[in-house]
Amino acid sequence: MSQRPKAKSLTPAQRRAVVASDPATGELAGSPATGAALRDRGLAVAYGPAGRYYLTEAGLTVREELREESVPVTPESPAATPAAAARPAPATPAGQAGAAGSGAFAAATGDGPPREEAPGLRAAAVARAWAGLLEIRRVTDGSAGTGPGAPAPWERARMVWAVSLALEAAGVPPSAVDAGGRRTRAGYRVLDSGEPGAVRVEWRGPTASAGRERAERELRVCAERLTGCGWEALLYWGARRIPFLLVTPGVP
Repeated sequence: MSQRPKAKSLTPAQRRAVVASDPATGELAGSPATGAALRDRGLAVAYGPAGRYYLTEAGLTVREELREESVPVTPESPAATPAAAARPAPATPAGQAGAAGSGAFAAATGDGPPREEAPGLRAAAVARAWAGLLEIRRVTDGSAGTGPGAPAPWERARMVWAVSLALEAAGVPPSAVDAGGRRTRAGYRVLDSGEPGAVRVEWRGPTASAGRERAERELRVCAERLTGCGWEALLYWGARRIPFLLVTPGVP
């Protein structure tokens, strides 16, 4: 049975990064290599293309252990390296409950109002929700053991939510509308396609700012990011040559 990493099992650099993480968002301080090492331990998750890492719920727990136990974080501190320890099963990340319908995390489909929370807080929430989704995939069929894997049956039952989360977790901005239904920001929009097992992704913006050429360019980026998240996305042109993606679950 795997065990959750203990604070004292971390290297000095890992402990420093955890302790110095942002108090509100959990964004890690330290090098990308340190973030990747903490990710491999189940204590952090990568978010977006910029290489940012955020503590998972398990990582936040370890941060509290470091503070409560006053574990030294100086380079001279001894650090155990349990080579035989199995990879831990992360605790349920914030957002996973919302994914199940509790409302704890709301995926941005591109048809909602602009987000009011600070960007760092939103990034942390998205990163943890994505980590929770990957855990669902691992628990379901183990397909995400070394990569994102394929969407789980749970995701296929709520594809607009799942594809929206995948895009935002990959660093693609969602569109937004004001109270009058007017577009206030350029970004992706995810909606039901009317076809079984598929959703539609559009690139929408204020007035005519999202022209066809830009929309096609941005949708190709969306398709690439979705492929990296376990989905398949094909580019089509609809009425008036408006491009859109038709997104379906990838094959394991």
